[in-house]
Amino acid sequence: MNIYVRRDYKTVKSAVEAANDGDIIVIPSGIYKEKINIAKKNLTLVGDGFVTLTYDAASGNSDENGVEYNTFTSATVTVEETAVGFKAENITFENSYNRIDSDRAVTQALAISCGADKSVFHHCNFLGWQDTMYIHGSETRQFFYDCYIEGSVDFIFGDAAALFEECDINCVRSKSYITAANTSENKEAGFVFYHCYISANENCECIYLGRPWRAQDDGINSHTAFIECTYNFDCAPVGWLPWRLEEGTEAKNTRYLEYNNTDSHGHLIDVSERADWSRQLTHDEAETLMSYVGKFAEYPTD
Repeated sequence: MNIYVRRDYKTVKSAVEAANDGDIIVIPSGIYKEKINIAKKNLTLVGDGFVTLTYDAASGNSDENGVEYNTFTSATVTVEETAVGFKAENITFENSYNRIDSDRAVTQALAISCGADKSVFHHCNFLGWQDTMYIHGSETRQFFYDCYIEGSVDFIFGDAAALFEECDINCVRSKSYITAANTSENKEAGFVFYHCYISANENCECIYLGRPWRAQDDGINSHTAFIECTYNFDCAPVGWLPWRLEEGTEAKNTRYLEYNNTDSHGHLIDVSERADWSRQLTHDEAETLMSYVGKFAEYPTD
């Protein structure tokens, strides 16, 4: 069944709460300052025009009842593990903390937390500063197509397996860390960026592809791969960093991979100074990885 925000329900939150499994919620153009939790299966959010779901919450701040947010409860939109098959199209997910007032102390402020398997995001934007996007779940597979994601510190993080295809990834400050995967050692893949465009704001320097969150924990072997992407930013020659510069955890607890990435002029990226615990894939290895994560793109979108 189709549910129309403003016609059937005044808010997106009330429409989500009233929906049944498999419903489609159509949202007209507008900025919706709401904190939303999604738990229904196969629910779809569709933006009809320019739609922004935004909230101003951050770790260490408190809600109107005095309850303090932590990293994970700060999310503007939370997609629970029960919401298997969740889909979103033409939606902007924003956490406005640090975006509207850069003088605030920088802290974790999620635009989205998604733990639902077989989630699909098409033509969506994810706007934040630190920890923009938390994608998680030991068995979770997610697909992001033609999306825009921006942030500064560990702004794509978690233990989900996720394919980002034809996405624009933008760093908003110098010394940004794009990813912070904490992939289980038993998972074939963590974050895979394929045919993505990686950029940074003007004058942003020394950008890192990622660092391994919780790399010191047993059972973690963080996996991140950039395959045939365009780098239009000042990438630190080393490419990757250990977590909090703690030497010794990265070599055995990371799978940091690149293949055939180019600059904006089509020239292959110089990887001669990459961290010696990262690796360049062979053609066959890249194909094998893509044959696995490519299945994430097969989830139905209608």
